[in-house]
Amino acid sequence: MIAIWGLLRGPAGAALGRIPRPIWYIFAGVVALALVWHWHGRKVDDAYASGARAQAGADRQRLDAASLAAATAQSTLVAALGARQSRISKGTDDALVARNADLARRYDDLGLRWAAYRADPGASGQDRATGVPGTPAGVGDATCATAGWVSFDTAAAAAEAADTAIARDDAWRAWAAAQAAAWPD
Repeated sequence: MIAIWGLLRGPAGAALGRIPRPIWYIFAGVVALALVWHWHGRKVDDAYASGARAQAGADRQRLDAASLAAATAQSTLVAALGARQSRISKGTDDALVARNADLARRYDDLGLRWAAYRADPGASGQDRATGVPGTPAGVGDATCATAGWVSFDTAAAAAEAADTAIARDDAWRAWAAAQAAAWPD
């Protein structure tokens, strides 16, 4: 500040004193306009930044609300699909248990018939229920083995295992088809 005052009192001040007053007014007007322009630009920039912050806040709120709604909808859909899949799985399991129980009953009955047949080997194969219709009397495990056949117990166990495996495979196919039908497109 002192340096400027010293310049104005010296030869530079004399040179500045020779500038006509209207030039000083124009210079002061230009400086005032530049200051007003700068002030206005800062106000516009501040308003733009404030508007951008407000818009970002509003966008964030809308995005948060949309995200919450999507998460809620997804959670509801997952719960509904989980419940539907659980019902399908339980229904399939129950059907498989019932089918296996029916197979076990049938093979138990067949085993009992074969045991009754073996208990009375002298009777005719045509006058009572036997494991294999039309089997001649006296056919037993030894006779089957000499003829190259497997014993009844082995054949019955293999047939029961095969039927149980088929029932399990059918249940898996039914489960997969029901699950595929349960999923929305």
